[in-house]
Amino acid sequence: MFFNSGLFWFFMGMITILVGVGFKAFADDRGWVLNGWKWLLSILWYIIFSLSIFSYGTLAGEMEARAGIKMLLLGLFVCIIYGVGLWRMLSHQPRIENTPDKNI
Repeated sequence: MFFNSGLFWFFMGMITILVGVGFKAFADDRGWVLNGWKWLLSILWYIIFSLSIFSYGTLAGEMEARAGIKMLLLGLFVCIIYGVGLWRMLSHQPRIENTPDKNI
């Protein structure tokens, strides 16, 4: 079975690395400064998003598709709210106030 093999998890690891590299390139293009805790919050969002999809697949495989859809919708709802907050936090640029020159 493909999902029980190491090949599946190898591909999942490759996809995760590509998502991380793509996010880093996207953040650099947008001019975002990512420090450790911003990376941690971004990784947490990705984990919640992935687990909501994985839980649907698991529950559908166990013939509990209705519960899987409910779990998927709940997880995606949480991801949308968390993602909007994370986007606003990452894209926030602190204001630089124009202070008068003290030598005048």
